[in-house]
Amino acid sequence: MKKCFVWWKGNEMDRILLNGKNTLEDLVSVARNHSQVAFSDAYIERVQKCRNFVDDFSKGGIPIYGVTTGLGDNWRNFIPEEDRIHIQRNHILAHTCAVGDPINEECTRAMMFVMLLHFGSGHTGIRLETLELLKEMLNRNVVPRVPGHGSVGYISLEAHIGMVLIGEGKAWYKGKLLSGKEALLEAGLEPIVLSSKEGLTIVSGTTSVTAFSALALYDAATLALTADISGAFSLEVLKGTLMAMDDRIMEVRPHVDQGMTAYNLRTILQDSEIVEKYRGYRVQDALSIRCIPQLHGAVKKAIKDGLQSLEVELNSSVDNPLIFEENDGKAVALMGCNADGSYLGMASDFLAIAITDLCKMSASRIDRLLNRLVSELPAFLNKNAEYNDGLMMIQYTAAGLLGEMRILSHPAVVDNLTTCANQEDYISMGYNAVKKAYDLMQMGRYIIAIELICDGQALDCYDMLAPSSATGKVYQLLRKVVPVLETDAPLTPLIESVSAQIKERKYIDVVETITGKLQF
Repeated sequence: MKKCFVWWKGNEMDRILLNGKNTLEDLVSVARNHSQVAFSDAYIERVQKCRNFVDDFSKGGIPIYGVTTGLGDNWRNFIPEEDRIHIQRNHILAHTCAVGDPINEECTRAMMFVMLLHFGSGHTGIRLETLELLKEMLNRNVVPRVPGHGSVGYISLEAHIGMVLIGEGKAWYKGKLLSGKEALLEAGLEPIVLSSKEGLTIVSGTTSVTAFSALALYDAATLALTADISGAFSLEVLKGTLMAMDDRIMEVRPHVDQGMTAYNLRTILQDSEIVEKYRGYRVQDALSIRCIPQLHGAVKKAIKDGLQSLEVELNSSVDNPLIFEENDGKAVALMGCNADGSYLGMASDFLAIAITDLCKMSASRIDRLLNRLVSELPAFLNKNAEYNDGLMMIQYTAAGLLGEMRILSHPAVVDNLTTCANQEDYISMGYNAVKKAYDLMQMGRYIIAIELICDGQALDCYDMLAPSSATGKVYQLLRKVVPVLETDAPLTPLIESVSAQIKERKYIDVVETITGKLQF
């Protein structure tokens, strides 16, 4: 299996050079850590060369979709040369129709970064000046206000970013929501007048689909490895056996990710006094313990499959039409459908199912930790059950979250509606798929956070036995934000704090100081 990414370790001084081979880590660095973006010489050269071809097309009389013709079912309408610049602004205005609460800053920044990747492919014909403005909006953190609902996979969200480019719409700058023009001016920038084809390019493609799925996949990979850690911790405090993780069992069902997961659990727990004390305590454990390699392995394979599609999509050209140079030095515009969001839409639907399954197993372990009938630990991990509820109610939160996740696991890409006077009689619904996958990651982090909180409280019941070196480090990190619960206390802030630690990959980092790099 080709390695699709490495863990991002960026800082705010990072500079991401757009070179045609950009990665998921580059996107995360820009979206979350405000890394600066720059254009390579090759990027500039191919953008300018393709733009010259579009200028030639615009002066001619050949019907080219969106250049000399209208859009959608209006492709039948030939646009006179004198109107071809004016109509680009109209394209942005007419496509600005998303509704509801805005998407968050990291998703907007991810979209803008993907725009730069896709538009700079050398096949779109967008001007370098337009890309320079978009780049500087990222570098100076001018964040367009982009409503989050009403997309079938392209067009509407992207148009709200285009509005700010032309000095319309709204954007945040230094904590203030301003008009697009005001935000640009305060950042030392000026709106741009779009030229031929640019309005169409801005609203086309898989920008939002790629951006949301990238963040979801990165978070899913983090969550899957963190679940290995929480699962190992639960096995330890529930007096489980590592027999089911034996490498010989893995070898006769040689799924790579299953074997890697078993390796992770063995490595995490290799020096646990608790595991050693209770070796052979049971003939075998419940499935939520015994089956961790099998389920977690399947989840990781689903993530890796999605990462492979993303790796291709990040550095693709997804506009329509696309411009290609021919052998005679002239160019041709080809109308196609690279703007379809099926690859990452399907991957995200599958990802939502996989992460829900991951959390389904975690929820079962949470039940075992809190249920005195099977845990052999105090009821609800409460040493003073006569007066306190302990962690009783935290399970209700996990159950409610899992219910929401199951709803979000319904596939989106199987739905279809006909749009644009039957010209677009198929739509991918890729945006709905990636958005729910992205939203689902937060719920998944909460459930794994709840399991870790229960693990820590359970470990406090082992006064005379030491945990493994790795789970001991996990416990120490956990206790930085979650105190030993001697009396009842509000649990929401604790869950939020642990969830934030998970998102920042802190549990993986602290375990790997003991184990070396965990396998993924």
